[in-house]
Amino acid sequence: MMSQAMGTAWDGRAAMSVAAPDMLGRIALAVALVLCCLPYLVFGPIAAPSQVQPWAALLCWAFLVHRLLTATLRVTGFHLLVLCFALWFMLYVSEPGSVGLDYYLRRSASFVICWAILVAATYVSPSLLWRVLAFTLPLWTMFALLGFVSKGAYLAVTRPLVPTASGIIGGRGATSLAPEATDFGFTMAFMLLLTLVTRKALSRDGAVVPVWPVGLALFNVLLSQSGSGFFAVMVLGGLWYLTQRTAGRGRLWPRYLVVGLMVLAALFLIGTIPETGIRGVDLILLTLRSPTGLLDTTLSYRIVQNAVGILGMMDSHGLGYGAGAFLKLGGAIYARHDLGAFFGLTGYYATSVPLSFDGSPLAYFPVLFLEYGLIGLTFAVLLFRTVALSGISFRPLCLAMMFMTWVQSFPAAYPPFWLLIGLALNPGFWIAPARQGGVA
Repeated sequence: MMSQAMGTAWDGRAAMSVAAPDMLGRIALAVALVLCCLPYLVFGPIAAPSQVQPWAALLCWAFLVHRLLTATLRVTGFHLLVLCFALWFMLYVSEPGSVGLDYYLRRSASFVICWAILVAATYVSPSLLWRVLAFTLPLWTMFALLGFVSKGAYLAVTRPLVPTASGIIGGRGATSLAPEATDFGFTMAFMLLLTLVTRKALSRDGAVVPVWPVGLALFNVLLSQSGSGFFAVMVLGGLWYLTQRTAGRGRLWPRYLVVGLMVLAALFLIGTIPETGIRGVDLILLTLRSPTGLLDTTLSYRIVQNAVGILGMMDSHGLGYGAGAFLKLGGAIYARHDLGAFFGLTGYYATSVPLSFDGSPLAYFPVLFLEYGLIGLTFAVLLFRTVALSGISFRPLCLAMMFMTWVQSFPAAYPPFWLLIGLALNPGFWIAPARQGGVA
């Protein structure tokens, strides 16, 4: 009897000794997910470009080390291939002696740091990510609404968490827990996609999932009044409509016809709609009225910088100029190809666009192409191909969101980007088996 009791006690202590390390890993993973969904919270002096914090990735590294020491760590061939690219991006530096250590660590090392998010995401369950989204989305809403109620109170509460938060200025919307309205709006579009993917995975397993996080993410995009956020939601909505399959009605051509008719109607009616004063809506109206008019907005910076990236890759014969070259050579490439005249820039933007190469890049594709050439292009193709061949739900929407992230000023260290790719490799988020030839 006593021996049985001792055996039971020993088993309990053994279970606790096993459960404690496992619980520590779960906590690290959960906190890392929260920080992936709150990418602009800054703790301490370390932050990547555009104030994106690295703590989500560093916590994922801690989770991986813990996993390696206490259990087994799953690393696929794709993970190792991405790590090889990341190491090359660290080593292939333009004039190493002239590149500042701060720039080097924040930009060239971002791929290695964020590699941990890619691997850790394969251990995330849909239920865990859903709880994280249900926790973080209301936080975004609360801080956004506070910005409308009292800018002073908003800045007093938010600046310790997001030092560069600007609040509602210049006709823009809320910034919430982000530096600018653009960052807030686009991140909310990303959270919308993650919410859709997670709901689909939970519904597949028979769970009854509430819809309010989807509505809250859309509401947050509206609060941001961000052109990037509005465009992203429009693209996601359009792709969802064009690619969804209804039981018994698998043909897609009627939907393309409906969309085409809607676009034609909009082109006829758009000229009668006055400006709304909401930046996101007005940019969409301008796009429909006169796409070339976007060159007279802040979008001109991104358009021109993407062109410089492609031309830089061609000028370097596909080799790229190395990490740090974009800031040093971007302006010279702009002048050499006379891009100001090519795009017809006039007035303020004819002067300010060339000066934008002296600051932080406003899109990431051009950095990848100009600095790493065909290696950078191959890396981008690898990431997109992997998601395209995975079994994750809403694949077209995921690919579009990845493209919109890097065609804009979101840096390599932007955590939601890597989280999404990691989820594409996670069978828990697959709605259908991976296609033949996929690396997932």
